[in-house]
Amino acid sequence: MKAVVFDLDGTLIDSLTDIALCMNEALKEFGYKEHKIEEYKYFIGEGSLILTKNALPKQTDGEQILKVFNRFIQIYEACNHNNTKPYDGIFYLLTKLSHTELKLGILSNKPHKFTKEFEARYFDDYDFKEVHGQKEGIPPKPNPVAAFDIAKNFNIKPEEIFYVGDSCIDIQTAKNANMKSIGVLWGFRTKEELERQGADYIVEDPLELWNILNPTTE
Repeated sequence: MKAVVFDLDGTLIDSLTDIALCMNEALKEFGYKEHKIEEYKYFIGEGSLILTKNALPKQTDGEQILKVFNRFIQIYEACNHNNTKPYDGIFYLLTKLSHTELKLGILSNKPHKFTKEFEARYFDDYDFKEVHGQKEGIPPKPNPVAAFDIAKNFNIKPEEIFYVGDSCIDIQTAKNANMKSIGVLWGFRTKEELERQGADYIVEDPLELWNILNPTTE
């Protein structure tokens, strides 16, 4: 294996609280019911527009969804993100990986602007060669287009790449891109969900993840 690509939210960073608080603020402004923070674990994963749709009543029309979505983006952009931080052990993992020849990347359904900002904020000391959030004109995960783009930019075959994430969307992305999938249990979803999707590996902590990624492991 020659590269590792990570999901961002729920995998590298715990951003649940800030996402939930910002969306709840947007919902409140429009007179909609707010949700408990834990409920957002099942709203997140398919991009901010789908997050908005999931947080709103099912009968909400497209125009109203877009209004709430745009307001959420404004609130999230202005947020100081004091509750967002890398998970315990992530810096240890990335430091270990920095001493290998494995290329590193990030592929997220978070808007590209925010994905780049969080990578720069927390992981500027690490050599992430490819950092991609959701962009206009490129379908979100689990569509494999962006994953294939990363493999092409790495000049590495997809089957020589690990894709690491915490949700069914991530496991589906890996399968669709013919990458080796690793599901993590410290994120937003359950072991049962990752097992149902057929994750190649499931790990409980970054040390266990390192033991899989470690190129010297036989």
